[in-house]
Amino acid sequence: MPDTRAKALAYLRDGKVLISYALGAGDDRKPRDVLAYVEGYRSTHLVRLTAGRWGCSCQETGCAHVAAVQLVTGHQSAAARQPAAVPAEAVR
Repeated sequence: MPDTRAKALAYLRDGKVLISYALGAGDDRKPRDVLAYVEGYRSTHLVRLTAGRWGCSCQETGCAHVAAVQLVTGHQSAAARQPAAVPAEAVR
């Protein structure tokens, strides 16, 4: 199973992320309120940032849907900052 960062990057690469709105940029120029949709493998998920808290309709902790939206909006998550896992067959 791919890690969270790899999944988030795949959603972005495949054009599966739609930012509906990103409002209220603070001094760091990052939006304070975000509404986005991420087309997952089984369904489309609603991702929100409201009052400093991220949430996703999949309700998984540390989900790749949130990580993908965080990358787009500049709110980089801890999972997104970690390097992607290298497949064992690539290390020889």
